[in-house]
Amino acid sequence: MGKKINLLYFCSDYQIGLTQAQTEQIENLVKETSLNLHCISSENEQESGLHSRVKATGVKISIIRDLDVHENFKELANQIKEIIIDNEITHVNIQNNWQLALLGYVKLTCSRKFKLIYTIHGYRHNHPFKALIAIGAIGLGLMVLTDRVISMSDYVTRKFFFLKYKTDRCFYLMNKPQYNKTENVIPTDKLRLVFPAQFRRGKNQQILIKSIAKYIKHTGDSSIELHLPGDGPLLMDMKKLASNLNIENNVIFYGKIPLDDVIKLYEKTNIALCSSNVETYGRCIAEPFMLGRCVITHKTGVAGDIIRHGINGYYFKSEDDLVDILIDLHKNPSQIKDIANQAFIDRKVFFTPNVMKSYIESLNKA
Repeated sequence: MGKKINLLYFCSDYQIGLTQAQTEQIENLVKETSLNLHCISSENEQESGLHSRVKATGVKISIIRDLDVHENFKELANQIKEIIIDNEITHVNIQNNWQLALLGYVKLTCSRKFKLIYTIHGYRHNHPFKALIAIGAIGLGLMVLTDRVISMSDYVTRKFFFLKYKTDRCFYLMNKPQYNKTENVIPTDKLRLVFPAQFRRGKNQQILIKSIAKYIKHTGDSSIELHLPGDGPLLMDMKKLASNLNIENNVIFYGKIPLDDVIKLYEKTNIALCSSNVETYGRCIAEPFMLGRCVITHKTGVAGDIIRHGINGYYFKSEDDLVDILIDLHKNPSQIKDIANQAFIDRKVFFTPNVMKSYIESLNKA
């Protein structure tokens, strides 16, 4: 067995603090015997109790006040440097550009040498012009300062094509107990669709709502349901659109709900949708796939890594594409079950041993 990696893992983000997603990652990483894990976070947390959850794992965690505030650069860098030296850190995994700046400086000034790994979560991807600038700027920093880059989808890897030589794809670890089910039950009495997302530019809930109206007009099937959990600046506009199209009884709005309730909603429905212009990963794609639902999505984020059109899911480009798929599923409800059950078989790509294997391999390549 090789020498253990002493990993310093950054788990908080700007204006958020310790995040739910990173907490889930830590709960799995701490079980990996090839790692000595040390986490670092600001004093804040995305929701109450996350710091307690991390501490309950027994992992070492250093909490640095105002770590995620873009001030006091040298003071923060010196605190990080002390942690790296005192804990004999060999590898550091960072998650955003502020952390890249801090660790780039630390790497150049620290007496202890370590490998720097950056996980790409975003690149102003909801704004096409800004995305081009961000890809260039972030890419330059990654080229100069990092030893390895982790991308959570081939979609993102292609955006940073000039870094492919140092980039590895590694999916999110998903450790909710609901994902461990061994039997897949798919209701097929009617079409029940769900898309959990913020109501903001780029998520395109209007495409889904208009598609439902077209579907009903074409088939006469008014039993179809579209479930739209989430909040955001465009929520009222989408409610008005559903009302104007006379399908307010077919479109159910929930507001923001906890992830556990989203998972329950996936289980009550049979089709998961993703109409986003861009996802760097897309939990709204990965989670229902992991739960054995029929996923119909734009070809973005992780979709291209897992969805085989007509076999374990579907791709659509336009309202008419989506309507055609829904009409076909209405005529052949057994197809929903076949597609969903194939996804349930293929979901093994997200199983913890497979994800951990790719993550550890990436650290070892650094």
